[in-house]
Amino acid sequence: MPRRCVRCGGEAAVGIDYANVYFCRGCFKEFFEKKVRSTVLKYAMIKPDDRVLVAVSGGKDSSSLLFALRKVFPELKIEAFHINLGIKGYSKESEQKVLRLVDFVKTNLIVFDLEKELGISIEDFKNTVYKGKICSPCGVVKRYLINKVAYEKGFTKVATAHTLDDVVALLFNSYLQGDVDGLVRLKPVLPSTHTKFVAKIKPLWEITDRECLVYTLFCDLPYVSQPCPLGGETTKMRERKELIGELSTKIRGFKHIFLKSHMKRMLPLLEASAKMPSLIECEICRMPSSERICAFCKRMRILNK
Repeated sequence: MPRRCVRCGGEAAVGIDYANVYFCRGCFKEFFEKKVRSTVLKYAMIKPDDRVLVAVSGGKDSSSLLFALRKVFPELKIEAFHINLGIKGYSKESEQKVLRLVDFVKTNLIVFDLEKELGISIEDFKNTVYKGKICSPCGVVKRYLINKVAYEKGFTKVATAHTLDDVVALLFNSYLQGDVDGLVRLKPVLPSTHTKFVAKIKPLWEITDRECLVYTLFCDLPYVSQPCPLGGETTKMRERKELIGELSTKIRGFKHIFLKSHMKRMLPLLEASAKMPSLIECEICRMPSSERICAFCKRMRILNK
């Protein structure tokens, strides 16, 4: 006997295991968009006069984020931002998917090409001390450029496609390592703490990877399906996600329970005890940094050597 949609009673197309409910294609899309809207409103992520820059990689999560934000908040001043990392084959395909996406969504796109703008590619780090962990400098470069471009072009918010799975894996890792600073910084809204630091928001904070994939497929959105050839997620993070997946099969709603417990019980205590470093300006690029030379400029020095 086929499963029935919990809303309309039609034939179900997808099940949500943690809630033990089923949806047809149309009702699932409404469910997803309602979750994005409720998350944005719940954490007061966006104000009417905000200009939001959405970081899009070409993957399913950022594709679903851009499309859902435009649909749920049609009057929102929103633009997309993509970094071409210069990874042979992969970066070209990613940019092509993003170009198709923004044409579908009808929004402006800003592309930052590392090779054209800086004369480097992420692949250049293969010849440095980071040859076995390219994700580390890649993350630094992307975070720096997203903030810098957002600041220089007058955006008031940056939206990133961190999902519930991403957030829980990062929380899990930070608790294991006793990384209090990391735990305090991981929030649905990271406010500006410097005039050149643009506030960051995570509208997919309570939405799973699988929900993003299903939404992307149901909406026929273009996205890159293959993983980054340079590694993508670290082995450690992938293993942590697999462990969390196993826990979720034994404890229904584990990810939601874990995140809710952290936000309500632990985060207030950690914020009260943690002393976050104040931001200064990097001596080289004059962008916000907790040290004299920012992490981005340190990586650029390594490549220049």
